[in-house]
Amino acid sequence: MTTKILGSIAVFSLLSTSLFAAEPARNKALDRMMYTINPEATLGGPVYSDQSDAAAKNKYGSDLVRLILKEADRQASKYLEAGDTQAYYAALTLALTVPMQEGLYIQYRAVEGDVCNTDANNGDLVKKSGETNYNLFNQYFKAAQKPFFPDCSAIKTNKVTQIIRGGDGTDLSLMQVSIRWHFDDFLANKKFESVEQTLQYGISHLMKGFNPVYRNLDNYKCIGEAGGLFKKKKVSYINLIRGIWAGQYNSGSISKTCRFDDSSSPYKHHDKGFEKNLNKILDFNGTLSVDMVGNFKLEPEVAAAFTEVVTNLKNNTNNKTALDKLLK
Repeated sequence: MTTKILGSIAVFSLLSTSLFAAEPARNKALDRMMYTINPEATLGGPVYSDQSDAAAKNKYGSDLVRLILKEADRQASKYLEAGDTQAYYAALTLALTVPMQEGLYIQYRAVEGDVCNTDANNGDLVKKSGETNYNLFNQYFKAAQKPFFPDCSAIKTNKVTQIIRGGDGTDLSLMQVSIRWHFDDFLANKKFESVEQTLQYGISHLMKGFNPVYRNLDNYKCIGEAGGLFKKKKVSYINLIRGIWAGQYNSGSISKTCRFDDSSSPYKHHDKGFEKNLNKILDFNGTLSVDMVGNFKLEPEVAAAFTEVVTNLKNNTNNKTALDKLLK
């Protein structure tokens, strides 16, 4: 009798364990990287959920990559039209890499639990970075009748949507746009309320560095030489990608474009981190592995377009059948 009871308990225990194991747990590491959004806010997704199953996560990753490629194509197609195919693919590869580096491929996170960070949502976190940042935070996120970031005590549900932020709270979204330097458009026009508009803004900021650097290669020896009348332009497009992030995006100045090539730079670890994520993009094999988040196995048509982008960049080719299909 005792043996039978113990056996039943053992079976129940195994069954319970398997049931709980099948239900994804919340990624608590992300809790420290989020503002919690007013549940009444209207957002333009896609929205990531670490508590969803693999199929839902893969769809999320595929939807996000579609948006990235479409927006990057819109802004970089002038290079393709001019016959400069490699500049085009470099711009698309740059656009695929920066959201991984900056925001872990996450803009919004749907999550269930006691996750609202009081110091973040009430502004104490950003206040530590200075009065200007604190005033901007209050103006754009707290002053409305229904604030975008309400105090945690005002949120009456444990099913919430969050937006990813930087460590001190001054950078926001999957593109980690600074509220200090981009308030007049990104904040004022509430572009943070849409993944598509955030990508549009962030990629536009990248291209503001990409275009002048590429036109003036003689000023950036870490990338290449413009060449003379009968000399073909020599460009390292991989270095161009690294330089645009190091200068325009991370430093805020194209004068720092060759920072990544300086072994004595105090920011060499930042640039090595970006290089690691760039290599993940370049070595894409159907699945994206994102630090702290996990894997996104992209849908076949998205994976095929992604593969064409990086293959064309690496091999100096221009085969874009799958990409054209995706962009329609």
